[in-house]
Amino acid sequence: MAMSMEGFSLSQSMKLQQTLAPQMRQGLKMLQMTSLELRAELQHAMETNPVIEDVTSKVERQMSAALPEAHTYGEVTEKPLDFSTDGEMAKVIGTEASDDGYRDYFLRNMESSSGDEEAQSRRDHMFDSMVKNETLQQHLMDQIGLSDIPDEDRQLAGILVENIDDDGYFRGSVPDIEMVTGADEAKIDRTLAAIREFDPPGCGARNLRECWLSQMEKLDDSPWEDEIRSVLEHHFDDLTARRVPVICQALHITGNEYQQMLKELALLDPMPGRTFLSRANGGKFVSHGGGYVQRVNPGEYVKPEVYVFRDGGEWQVRVDGRDIPEIRISRQYQKMLEDPSVSAETKSYIRERIRAAQGLQDNVRKRQQTIHDIAQSIVDAQPEVFEKGGLHALRPLTMQQVADQVGVVATTVSRTVRDKYMATPFGVVEMRKFFTSGGTKTEEGKSVSDSAIKARIKALIDAEDALHPLSDDEITKMLNGEGVTISRRTVAKYRGAMKIPGKIERAAYR
Repeated sequence: MAMSMEGFSLSQSMKLQQTLAPQMRQGLKMLQMTSLELRAELQHAMETNPVIEDVTSKVERQMSAALPEAHTYGEVTEKPLDFSTDGEMAKVIGTEASDDGYRDYFLRNMESSSGDEEAQSRRDHMFDSMVKNETLQQHLMDQIGLSDIPDEDRQLAGILVENIDDDGYFRGSVPDIEMVTGADEAKIDRTLAAIREFDPPGCGARNLRECWLSQMEKLDDSPWEDEIRSVLEHHFDDLTARRVPVICQALHITGNEYQQMLKELALLDPMPGRTFLSRANGGKFVSHGGGYVQRVNPGEYVKPEVYVFRDGGEWQVRVDGRDIPEIRISRQYQKMLEDPSVSAETKSYIRERIRAAQGLQDNVRKRQQTIHDIAQSIVDAQPEVFEKGGLHALRPLTMQQVADQVGVVATTVSRTVRDKYMATPFGVVEMRKFFTSGGTKTEEGKSVSDSAIKARIKALIDAEDALHPLSDDEITKMLNGEGVTISRRTVAKYRGAMKIPGKIERAAYR
């Protein structure tokens, strides 16, 4: 039977891709883990790498000579994704070729980007041991004052956040918000774009495409970053309609490469708000091995990784590694490499496993050093916070400034401070709270952050005579007397941003 070759052609293409080494990927992943997440990751490494002798923590080894029984998680399985035209993806997208259908598909089937059910189980167990009553909207509101959103647009930002649902999507009416605030559509778009850069990234998107584009930082190290961005920006309709040949031709990739690109796309979160809420609600952080656990707010417990202390008149930091298991390579397997009776194939496997264990050791060490360097840079940049004992003394400080000081990129700083806490003489503080922008100048020319000014205004109002509340003019004069140059209008704006009533309302409430 004759076969026509019409419509088939061979072509070659050349392109440069930056592929990140597995060890470097692992290092970046560890950097943004909390100590509890890292502990679970190292426990998994012990169970899957036979050359690792022991990963019990230093504290546990001191407390008991007997090792605790290792938890058996069972066999790790990966469910391969079927990207064929008759596969699972085609069936779902074929019947639900919309934002909602596409988002639901990825939520159901790609919640764990690696397909590792055990890793997801460990994460769920860790997050189930936390208590955080903070809502998504509160979490986003707290970041407005730390963002680069102009002062005059922060009230608008608050209104926009109030219209973000628990999935993380903006559901408000732009015309209604224009009418209420007087802001035009361009300003609303700019402010929403800034909110989408908050934590978790993607919140404030109006559709799945915007949501995923706001999370492209997660793919900084992916070899498919450019292709995914191109698909989201120019071929999203083709993606949802399963026009695979169109996308492959436009990107000059093969069908197999298209499948790899989709697996990388699964790293992006289709519902960032829901993911945040699943983390934020649960039990509580528990102490491991006698570690330091402190309640920050009622019902909220955290374990700080960084401790600040004074040494010879200087403020120093110490990174607590007592709770992090120590990776030790078994001498028995090292001796097997010198045994002539051991086959070459077995020796090759042992060398591979030893290299993996050594890479793990290096990455844990680099993680601790990076946390230390960034924490020390924060402390050096905010000495008055520790001298005066509170965040009211914060100076403007950006992640880029710390990155330049430490010699890393800003995304590394962002990964490092995420979900990590610092124990200070005035309490436990989330590390990201030390970053703030904006502010004003004192008479001496020093910068004072918005957060510090707001904290001072709140302190003055908290200490006022209940029968004779302070007016905004009086607060302005008091701040000017302290060397802070600020107008009455700005004081009123900051007070309103903190939802503190004016003088007449406060007098009526009392």
